[in-house]
Amino acid sequence: MSQKGQKTTTYSLEWDRIVELETKLINRYSLFKSKNEALALLIISIGCRLGLRVIDNLGLKWGDLSSLQPGDRFIRIERKTGKERVLIMSTKLYQVVQLVNKIHKPKSNDYIFTSQKGKGAEHMSIQNFNRLLKRILNEYGIRYIGNCSSHLLRKSWVVGAIKKGFDNGDSLSLIKVSRLVGHSNINTTLRYTNYETSSALGLFELD
Repeated sequence: MSQKGQKTTTYSLEWDRIVELETKLINRYSLFKSKNEALALLIISIGCRLGLRVIDNLGLKWGDLSSLQPGDRFIRIERKTGKERVLIMSTKLYQVVQLVNKIHKPKSNDYIFTSQKGKGAEHMSIQNFNRLLKRILNEYGIRYIGNCSSHLLRKSWVVGAIKKGFDNGDSLSLIKVSRLVGHSNINTTLRYTNYETSSALGLFELD
């Protein structure tokens, strides 16, 4: 446990755990069809499948995603850096967006992560996003190390994408992912991997 005032590191989740949680949230939303269940699903799916910073996720409106098809590319300007990010609509994110859009039929100009008072016209705060994320992970028994914040979702995508590249024999996946997320220095991306992930910790089990 960190001392008061001490900054706690945010660690990524294993990608298999992300997919498992996302599947459970899809099934639950399909069953209950409530706005709260939709919000929980969107927090996880968008947060982990676009690799954006939370402020850029909060700026997304339904019209930004609802008309896209799997494989479509689209551009977002990062709030923090002012850089262009080229993103791709993945098959799974497309399914999630279409599922929620079909049932709740939000307006194209509504924020996806809307504040309760704003009712689509204003996006929620970062603090509220983080609070909801923590509640989701606790409710589904997802164990995490360190700080539970929106950065956990971005890091999970970065680490998952790098690992997928390496597993497929792409030795340059670290560099490619670093460019995809707009890092000016590859060391920043390397820090995202927090070598203390479970795959690295497994190295302690030597025969």
